[in-house]
Amino acid sequence: MKKLLSLVALLSLILAGCSFQNQQQDSKEQTKLIQKNKKIWNKRLKKAQTVEFPGEKIISVPVGYNDEDMSLTRFKNGSQLVVKARVIDLKPELKRVLTPETKASIYIDKVISGDKTLQYSTIKTEFSGGLIHAKNYLVNIEGQYTGEQFGIKNPQAIVYGQTLTKPMPKIGQTIILGLNKRQSSKNFYVVNNPEVTFWIKRNDKYRLNNPAFYQVQNQSKYSNIFKITKYLNQNF
Repeated sequence: MKKLLSLVALLSLILAGCSFQNQQQDSKEQTKLIQKNKKIWNKRLKKAQTVEFPGEKIISVPVGYNDEDMSLTRFKNGSQLVVKARVIDLKPELKRVLTPETKASIYIDKVISGDKTLQYSTIKTEFSGGLIHAKNYLVNIEGQYTGEQFGIKNPQAIVYGQTLTKPMPKIGQTIILGLNKRQSSKNFYVVNNPEVTFWIKRNDKYRLNNPAFYQVQNQSKYSNIFKITKYLNQNF
């Protein structure tokens, strides 16, 4: 009996060691992939002109947001899936019209709430902002091209558009967010409430992605969302 227990213990140690080695190997491969994808994405960004519309720098917390109703439980229950994930890749959607969006692949390190089987898997989502053809973005309500006003004469040029209240995370960054599954796609999830319950890890600390929350007049006004932020930093 003692020999059997010793054998079981030995096998457990061997399996644990193999699992650890596999995790290390996966981590190395993921790091290589991230560096490769980051290089490709940054090269695309360097070629594109960033477009800033008049008044765009005025940022604010969404009008409908009620901090009194916000809690960790409400945040978790408000989405089918809440995860800690890492941005693996970004792909431009050049054919979009008026609203630039970017396809993203994110690797789930931790399922905070929702389907636990998705932990350690890669899913697809979409972030606001990104690369887009000037002719599809810089037009007036009559559909006339207005790129010349921004110094972009060629309608075929690729430009970068962004929404400052929900800036796009970078490849390699860790994020915490709520997601809802899109029924028409097997592995695609829509970001829920990106201007509020979306955190990006910078300098080893999670921060709300919408910079409006950090305006002096808002930091004490929206205390509940900052309580959740504190919890996320302490636990993830």
